[in-house]
Amino acid sequence: MRATPSLLALGALLLAAGCGGEAQDPPAATAEAEPTEYVFAPGERITVELTMYDGEDGRRTPFFSGYRPSVEFGHGGPAVECGAHLPVELREFPPGETHTIVLECGSEVAVPVDEPGFALVEDGVERGRGEVVPTGEG
Repeated sequence: MRATPSLLALGALLLAAGCGGEAQDPPAATAEAEPTEYVFAPGERITVELTMYDGEDGRRTPFFSGYRPSVEFGHGGPAVECGAHLPVELREFPPGETHTIVLECGSEVAVPVDEPGFALVEDGVERGRGEVVPTGEG
């Protein structure tokens, strides 16, 4: 088939006009606001990665599931008493190690998304530090 000049002109015109229709703006995206903090209700499970200090400023003995330290979430947040629960494959949490564990706190906890860190405090002394691990549950 042989293209005639008028068909070529029509094709060029359609291309220039956007295939015969007006370009439309895409529908406005209804983006939800990104959360600024994770909020956990009392007793809700909070997955964390914790490093326990060893030596003079750390613990000298391991702890077990049920350990109830004070935890300060965020940057200098108030201390909250939390129960620590170790995974079944971890019998004890020795000083100087890092593990993923679960905390259950007695009060509501708000953790800033941009500062998910916390300090584990025992007798007024920081004995460990860690970060909240977002799981999509909280």
